[in-house]
Amino acid sequence: MSTLWQDTRYALRSLAKTPVFTGVAVISLALGIGGNSAVFSLMDQALLRALPVKNPQELVLFSSPGIRSGWMQTNYDDQYVFSYPEYREFRDHAAGFNGVIAHFSTFVAMNWKGQTDRIYGEMVSGNYFETLGTQTAIGRTLTPDDDRVPGQQAVVVLSYDFWKRRFGADPSVLNQTVDINAHPMTVVGVAQPGFHGLGRGEAPDFYVPMMMRAQVAPGQEGLDNIHAMWLNIFGRVSSPGMASGSANSVWHSLREREASDFHKMSAARRTKFVNQPLLLTPGGKGISGAPDGLASGMIAMMAMVGLLLLIACANVANLLIARASGRQKEIAVRFALGASRLRIIRQLLVESVLLSVVGGAAGLLVAEWTSAALLRLVPPGPATDGLTSSLDGRVLLFALVLSLACGVLFGLAPALQASRRELATTLKDQATSVGGGFGHVRLRKLLVASQVALSLLLLIGAGLFARSLYNLKSIDPGFRPASLLQFSMQPSLNGYSNAKAHELYRRVREEISALPGVFAVSGASSPVLAGDTDMDGISIAGYTPKQDENMTSRMNAVGPLYFGTMGIPLLLGRDFQLGDDENAPKVAVVNESFAAKYFAGISPLGQRIALSEEPKKLIEVVGVVRDSKHQNLREKANPFVYLPYLQQTAPSMTFYVRSRQDATSLAGAVRGVLKRVDPNLPLYDIMTVDHQIDELLFTDRFVAFLSTAFGVLATLLAAIGLYGVMAYMVVRRTREIGIRVALGALPGMVVRMVMGEVLAFALGGILVALLAAFALARVLNSQLFSVSKFDPLVFAGATLAIALTAALAGYLPASRAARVDPLIALRYE
Repeated sequence: MSTLWQDTRYALRSLAKTPVFTGVAVISLALGIGGNSAVFSLMDQALLRALPVKNPQELVLFSSPGIRSGWMQTNYDDQYVFSYPEYREFRDHAAGFNGVIAHFSTFVAMNWKGQTDRIYGEMVSGNYFETLGTQTAIGRTLTPDDDRVPGQQAVVVLSYDFWKRRFGADPSVLNQTVDINAHPMTVVGVAQPGFHGLGRGEAPDFYVPMMMRAQVAPGQEGLDNIHAMWLNIFGRVSSPGMASGSANSVWHSLREREASDFHKMSAARRTKFVNQPLLLTPGGKGISGAPDGLASGMIAMMAMVGLLLLIACANVANLLIARASGRQKEIAVRFALGASRLRIIRQLLVESVLLSVVGGAAGLLVAEWTSAALLRLVPPGPATDGLTSSLDGRVLLFALVLSLACGVLFGLAPALQASRRELATTLKDQATSVGGGFGHVRLRKLLVASQVALSLLLLIGAGLFARSLYNLKSIDPGFRPASLLQFSMQPSLNGYSNAKAHELYRRVREEISALPGVFAVSGASSPVLAGDTDMDGISIAGYTPKQDENMTSRMNAVGPLYFGTMGIPLLLGRDFQLGDDENAPKVAVVNESFAAKYFAGISPLGQRIALSEEPKKLIEVVGVVRDSKHQNLREKANPFVYLPYLQQTAPSMTFYVRSRQDATSLAGAVRGVLKRVDPNLPLYDIMTVDHQIDELLFTDRFVAFLSTAFGVLATLLAAIGLYGVMAYMVVRRTREIGIRVALGALPGMVVRMVMGEVLAFALGGILVALLAAFALARVLNSQLFSVSKFDPLVFAGATLAIALTAALAGYLPASRAARVDPLIALRYE
């Protein structure tokens, strides 16, 4: 220990004597380690961190892969949803658990002292807090007694962050009443700090009992519908083997009961439906509330900053090699005085680790600043509100481990190289020898070639992401987003009946239509490009489905003149009119994919379809429109049905206002209209459709921007490293170059000689990078849109950029070598 302390003190003195070297190395490492720590901090919160509950490793998440409905093959993307009757059976009859809980996230309208806000929260089972083992900051949690009778216990627990933000952390809010969806509810507690429910990356504002579903989520399926899949179910396992077997026994019994409702199900499909296994997956990290794009973007960012750190380490290793070259005489003397090679290596490693730890400490400042900057760039929403830029113990531990690993990574090779025993040549005190042997040069060449390879990988990744972003921005969504303003409302949360909601929509549409500059106004129950359009089973008169054919279609309830407002071309028939209300015959408009699939060879107009919810009510097709995007920009064209919202239940509505001018200028006037119509009705998501598309492309744009920035920075670091190596080599070979010039070598010959070496090891790095890039492209393929994973333009462009950068970095030392005066060079030592 005493010798380690001596090595540390010596290292501190040594580094203090070379402030320029120390400063450059610390800044390089601070940027690399800080960037990695910042991205890890956000990734940890969104993807990796265990829930702040009692023994999170005991939690399991119930999941059911495959078909989730018996009478139609639905396209559920979420395998973690169950009905309330299913949850109740698991809770009451599955052994091996110390509690089975359920939750569902939703938006509500909350009124407090005359101000109405749209907030986000969870309906939870009565045993939710008890099973999780969480406490409250003030008051009490919800209990099983709060969750026995529908609508009886109107109580609410606030989240700690929402209590601070909305109520100023006032403890007197306990036992006071707030209106949620126009229903008075009593605040009985505030959840403990740091608890954000069971969704990773989410931040609920409140928790209410599951039995308040009718009040909190009006218009949705009741608690007794076994086919309404909406709940996430977690269990705390006491006996893993018993829990799995018992849960599956309950599950198969439930599936038999569900299958009995579907009389037309084939025997083979019934067997598949009933025998589908229930899975209990680890639930200690919660269920992801972050969008897939955000998660994949964080993973991509982590990979990029990791590569950048490797390049920074290679540069610092080059600095250490150069520093060690100047210390060869000192090292030789220490050998001569009896120091072992192991002691010399340990001394040099202590210096590099110390350098890395200081860089890591400085990197924490960079990490906090970078995390805050990244969060400011992320669009706000429930999926990201729970993320914070503060650095906790896990991030500090990550930064420490990374610093130590980097210190060993970039310090070991230079230490091994510098500690070779070359006493005889070194002690001759000749500059050519003191400069170091050819081993130093070979190692520095290898490091620079590695930098070239890593830089090329980053540039290829940047090019692929940039091409993908360009393709997404260039895609035709099937409607005209320019000069289109959207805003949403959910009057059902304020107690509006369907009839009153329709009257509200009519008044809003008429008043906004009268505003100056408004060209057209319509609405839709599901906003476009929001990823939440409805899906239902369909039947078509005269069409016989094939065996196990997927007879479902996405659909949307829209307002009069919707297609004209949105700019969706009408191919056949007509748009919806004001007369298409509840008193008129049922009508529908389908897209061209629907018409091509079900009405091939015949006119779709006048054909009749039916929905699974009302199979006896036939709906006449009155129009065909062009395919357009509904879920997101990446989706492929699928059958789609439009229905007039005046003939449907429409608890919420997103209005679209087409303007003759800049649509943004209408936002203030629209807010004024809503304030006159109903000041207690929350207005949300008011933005231009162009802005919505920009938000939709945020992850793609952010990853493309960061990968490009990191690629350019990496290329710059590689160029600096290449320049340093070649400049060092030119100085070291000054006498040789002088002799060549004295013997008649022309400047061009000297330049070609130096550039040949530059291009030789740069080419080696390029070849290695291209081989690795093919594997990289395969990994990135799922995140790219309409981009070949082996895009020749991207690969050729990135390779050319690296080659030109290497040539430029090598040409500067080469041109200096060509100007060497042979008389001076021959006297050079």
